[in-house]
Amino acid sequence: MYENQLAAMQQLKKYEVVIKDFVLDQRGYCLVFTDDTIAVKILRNTFASHLQLKDCMRLALREDELLKDTRRIVDIKGKPLFFIERVVNNRSNNQLIKFLKTTYPESYIILMTTEADRNLLVYLHEIGADNFIVKPVSVNTLIEKIALTIRPQGQLPKLVGHGKDLIQKGEYEKALEVVEKILEIKPNSSAALMIQGDAFLRMGRDAESLQSYLHAAQQAKMYLEPLKKIVEYFREKNDLQAQLEYLEKLERLSPMNMDRKIEIGELHLEQGNTEEADAYFKEAVKISTKQARDMLDHVKLTVAEACLKKDAALAEKYFREILDGKSTLTQSDVHVFNRLGIALRKQGKWEQAIKEFKKVLNVAADTDIVHYNIGMAYMEGGRFWDAHDAFEKALKVNKINMLSNDITAFNIGVAMQQVRKKDQALALFLRVKELNPDFSGIDKRIADVS
Repeated sequence: MYENQLAAMQQLKKYEVVIKDFVLDQRGYCLVFTDDTIAVKILRNTFASHLQLKDCMRLALREDELLKDTRRIVDIKGKPLFFIERVVNNRSNNQLIKFLKTTYPESYIILMTTEADRNLLVYLHEIGADNFIVKPVSVNTLIEKIALTIRPQGQLPKLVGHGKDLIQKGEYEKALEVVEKILEIKPNSSAALMIQGDAFLRMGRDAESLQSYLHAAQQAKMYLEPLKKIVEYFREKNDLQAQLEYLEKLERLSPMNMDRKIEIGELHLEQGNTEEADAYFKEAVKISTKQARDMLDHVKLTVAEACLKKDAALAEKYFREILDGKSTLTQSDVHVFNRLGIALRKQGKWEQAIKEFKKVLNVAADTDIVHYNIGMAYMEGGRFWDAHDAFEKALKVNKINMLSNDITAFNIGVAMQQVRKKDQALALFLRVKELNPDFSGIDKRIADVS
């Protein structure tokens, strides 16, 4: 157990080095677009306090501010790292993500969302997101996500980047030479085969281009770009049947793309397949309806969060409206249950809070924050041994996360003190002191259990 924790801490240090190198040596800069104040606080704490990186993050409250900041960073040869909320001010940012990835292809986009639906994440990746943060998120998880997104490039990625640059410059023969180098290092590289296909296409070698794209698609079953290139190829050839075949392959991999469903429906109509066309059109409408429902839930969540500061009972009402509309619970509902539980605790309804937290354990038994919040509710009810058991489960799930925050470590320490586990309480209070030497009352707590 100790060896696993040590290995995890060592890996975290490596991730921290990657991020510091990105900011300090590669002129990386973080551009944040969200209306979630908690997310902003966590991001600032991660960069300024935990990583000790100053003046490397800017928050934009409007889309035009974000684009202006982006141009400024790019003009001084900086590397943008975007943190973009999926929905801001009740508006989806899908088009913004597409625009940023198209305009600044070398940038990194981390999308923040409370949704964890696989098909949705595949679609968001398809339109430009490099990675995802499913909220709520801990500092350690955030650091890992950032590092894996911006990880230093080795020889292969650099060659791929060079090959793409040569295609843009129209130097197709040189691009093919780069492809040969990549394939020597990694035979059947899909990225290399894509560059090869692009070069052949621009040189008028259509048949060879198609073979390269087909080969790339065969080598990487979840890589959508080769299939898109194949669809474009057959669109130019006006081959409706081939277009349809590869669009439907794309559809199976990424079924949340409403525009593609409409395109498939149109092709079926052109071929006289009215029933098939109608089926795809209905699916497109269903997705748009779901997106509208998601938008409504987002509005309710925003309202509930605003109410939580002043009127917990009103916040409870809106949190419950969101959950009442769910036929089944998923991992993405954890955040709403957590906030509902907090609204109930603020009203002194700790038993109801526990009941709500336990509902989500069926889909989030391995989520430390749920067990922690159950422990906090038991603490408020004076049931310290039950709180102790819940905190133990949270520590078992993710001890590093629980002990990386002074407040969570303190609360768990208080529970240990209440059940007379003085050694554990002392260790936790010392950890709080290490994280925040000015933590109110910590010296007295340490003295009490020493």
